[in-house]
Amino acid sequence: MTQETAKHKNAPKLIEILLIEDNPGDARLIKEYLSEVKNITFNFQVSERLIQGIEIVESENIDLVLLDLKLPDSEGLDTFRRIFAAAPHVPIIVLSGLNDETTAIKAVQMGAQDYLVKDKVESNLLIRSIRYAIERKRAEEEHQSLLEQRIRSLSIIEAQENERRRISRELHDGLGQLLSATKLKLGMFEFVQSQNKEKFNELIKEVDSIISKAIVEARRISHDLRPTTLDDFGLIPALRILCQEFSKLTGVKVKFQVSQLLERINPKVEIAIYRIIQESFNNISKYAESTEVILDLYRKDNFVYVRVKDNGKGFDMKEAAKNKKMGTGFGLLNMKERAELVGGKVDIFSSVGQGTEVLLEINLNFFHNQ
Repeated sequence: MTQETAKHKNAPKLIEILLIEDNPGDARLIKEYLSEVKNITFNFQVSERLIQGIEIVESENIDLVLLDLKLPDSEGLDTFRRIFAAAPHVPIIVLSGLNDETTAIKAVQMGAQDYLVKDKVESNLLIRSIRYAIERKRAEEEHQSLLEQRIRSLSIIEAQENERRRISRELHDGLGQLLSATKLKLGMFEFVQSQNKEKFNELIKEVDSIISKAIVEARRISHDLRPTTLDDFGLIPALRILCQEFSKLTGVKVKFQVSQLLERINPKVEIAIYRIIQESFNNISKYAESTEVILDLYRKDNFVYVRVKDNGKGFDMKEAAKNKKMGTGFGLLNMKERAELVGGKVDIFSSVGQGTEVLLEINLNFFHNQ
């Protein structure tokens, strides 16, 4: 290890602290307390107004906020509520001149890491509270991150199980019944052949028709699982076929527009785009009651953009946000998951009577930066 590296490694840790306090004497005393600490360096900012403090936490990397509840532009627990809403990720310690246990409990319940009474604050107590607050907040965020990751994993597993269930049902109800009917007809061959030659020829034609339907059904299921056109020829031809089949199945007219024809891109990105459009089409067929769909696909620099717009009945986005069942019913979670896995994002816009618009944006540099 070089001397420079050792020096850097042993350098005091810098903690960015914002004190929101309008009393210069209290601010000076707090700064003196913090200056006594060894092995930790505090970069100390003071804001005398809440609105100024909010601007600082929104624009700078603040590690901790020390907050007085009584300020010229805000007073009481509403002061905490406003700063917490602006920066929920930043640990906040309330420094109050009010020795009120009820207020202290409410502040902690609202998200404060600690509540200290100014008259009782001394250096060691303040430093210990700051250290604990930062560590507790970090632990909370790690726990929340793990929880969100678990929810995402569960949603992916659920989506996979739903897909398996759908495939199983299609194999049983579609292909399975066709093959069962073929077997039944074949069992009649020997009997009919000996009794009636004309009837035998009709039976041959029926079996041939059933087998043809089974082949079509098998191809459809195979295409839904993994469209071979996508692998062999790329995204544009696969989407043209998807649009044609969707129109044929639903009677909905699809206008497919491609700007700046795409060369072959990362296969993971291609399948993600295809599946998100496929999910959008499924939603349209189930819920939209539309007569026309516009599919736009274009590339600008290292970004790919997709727009799926229908002229259907639309929905109230505020109501959909409240109704979690409705949101997952539209497959939005699955689309967002697919997009995020390839460095993209999905937005949905809709209003009653005005149709629905799905916008997808993918950064093609995502895999290069991994």
